[in-house]
Amino acid sequence: MQADSWWLRVVRGEARTPGQRLAAAGLWALSVGYGLALRAHLAGYRLGVARRTRFPALVISIGNLTTGGTGKTTASLAVARWLCEQGRRVAYLSRGYRGAGEREALIVSEGFGPLLPVEAAGDEAYLVSRALPEVFVLVGKDRRRTGALALEKGADALVLDDGFQYQRLERDLDLVLVDALIPFGYDFLLPRGLLREPPSHLARADGVWLTHSDLVRRSDLEALRARVQSLAPGARLWETAHRPVLLRGLTRDDAVAPEAVRGRRVCALSGLGNPLAFERSLERLGAQVVARVRFPDHHPYRADELREVLPAQASRAEWIVTTEKDAVRMPEGDFDKPVWALAVELAGGPGAPALSEELGWLLAAKQNR
Repeated sequence: MQADSWWLRVVRGEARTPGQRLAAAGLWALSVGYGLALRAHLAGYRLGVARRTRFPALVISIGNLTTGGTGKTTASLAVARWLCEQGRRVAYLSRGYRGAGEREALIVSEGFGPLLPVEAAGDEAYLVSRALPEVFVLVGKDRRRTGALALEKGADALVLDDGFQYQRLERDLDLVLVDALIPFGYDFLLPRGLLREPPSHLARADGVWLTHSDLVRRSDLEALRARVQSLAPGARLWETAHRPVLLRGLTRDDAVAPEAVRGRRVCALSGLGNPLAFERSLERLGAQVVARVRFPDHHPYRADELREVLPAQASRAEWIVTTEKDAVRMPEGDFDKPVWALAVELAGGPGAPALSEELGWLLAAKQNR
């Protein structure tokens, strides 16, 4: 199964038939309407008609301009871990996905690991609660409500996941991720492209983190840096990489170094907004990626579909390798090949500062303004 739907082909500019070109025109018209609605929404806050809530806590937002694929979960984990190391009581606030937290605030963790199964919590919140059991994890569309609950439980620092478009909360830092592989969502707003906001809105950011910077040519990265600096002259740029740290067995009983994939024929299995970054990371580790099985982002895997798809798609592979976010959604069962999840962490790109230095500088600069 491939994630390349007709919509994605149109979005990428691959519309060739008359029907596809007509669809592209229709999606463009819808994107114009979306843009007008977005401008009206933001104008309400800019003019003071709509009010933002200020919490007595440090609030750091991790967001992006596009739909999925920039590495927000990895970045949010890195920021939450750093805050814990600073002695903070940290809460991670997630909007949720496909029903999780839509109608009520869900407490996924009270600082002792996951309280809910992944089906109820959502993959990102569940992954954070398992990776950082000391962090409060709450899911809900209304982050003012989940933030207030977190403060009641003693949190003094809030990590607002996917928060750039969430205007109802004041934040101390607005960090925006731009994926170096697909930086600006094919330069169209939804649904004609992948942009949730125009690139010019980067001007609101305190920091712009160029993710997957190690997976593109230096000349392309320098061109991207120049464009971002023109769009957000007041923001600090940081080049980042998703550094592989471990290959973990699907049941978490086994673990090997990521270099163990070197020379092996692997099937890259993922349900991500941008699977290309994951697949290129495997290739950089020396794996022979002989099959790419791509499901839609946040796909709820079923044992029957995996039994149907994998034997044919992965017939030439020795191993099946997926991501940690996919692994928590994957049913345990009998696979005819070893299944490994590639664990990664956010790090500075070559020659870039460390995460601790970057965050320390940003907070100090913001406080001195």
